[in-house]
Amino acid sequence: MAIKPRRIKANTTTDYLDSWQVMNETGADIEKGKIVQISGVNSSGAFLLVKPLDVGAASAALVDAPKFVAGTKIPNGGTGVARENYIVTNVNTSAAAAVGSPVFAALSGAAGDWVISAPGGSPTKVGIVLKKDATTGVVLLAPQARVGAA
Repeated sequence: MAIKPRRIKANTTTDYLDSWQVMNETGADIEKGKIVQISGVNSSGAFLLVKPLDVGAASAALVDAPKFVAGTKIPNGGTGVARENYIVTNVNTSAAAAVGSPVFAALSGAAGDWVISAPGGSPTKVGIVLKKDATTGVVLLAPQARVGAA
């Protein structure tokens, strides 16, 4: 049976487009919304391995590794979803200059964290601010796209 055009509708119920089933072998759970990077494949080759992005400790070989957002909690030793794009709502974005301001990988705090204010050095852009507000702010995380203004 063919898919009828009238059955194809715009994506209005989810906040992501592309996702990957990935595995976590870091020794700790990876929380939803963390920025992750590809670190290899598991022993069977069936899953990409991910770990939270740690900009300060990233090896030269992994600096340009593909980066994603944990779309679900990824338990240690288990699998979860990593997404190329992810919308985070109800966050404090008041530090942004304006809508469209970049979001950066954090240089301090937990690996995989992101911040609105640019950290020192050469910050890694991981998204943009879609709505500026102290309580109902919205951020688009798209670490592969390297979006945002300088």
